[in-house]
Amino acid sequence: MNRTEHLLVCLAEECAEVGQAVAKALRFGLDDGYPCTDRTNEGDLLNELNDLFAVVEMLHDVGIWWRIDSEAVAAKKAKIEKFMEYAEQRGTLTHNVKLRDRPLLGDPS
Repeated sequence: MNRTEHLLVCLAEECAEVGQAVAKALRFGLDDGYPCTDRTNEGDLLNELNDLFAVVEMLHDVGIWWRIDSEAVAAKKAKIEKFMEYAEQRGTLTHNVKLRDRPLLGDPS
């Protein structure tokens, strides 16, 4: 296995860890955490996303460059919104309380 392959394995592992953190947040809430600690599911998710971004940067260092396609991103957002509207119509999605009335985690201000 070469460095690129090793980093691709790390990328897969970090993606799985992000998925696990998301599942915990969905099951128990973003504000829930571990007893007797200051950790929250939201903080754990942020940490896992930072780990994922670190691996992506390391892949850039070995020549694996992914350009963010803003048109593809916009199309994906529109598709998600479309299906969220459909889910609302079906009664399987409700409006959530605005979560950003509090400071962002990791925000230095």
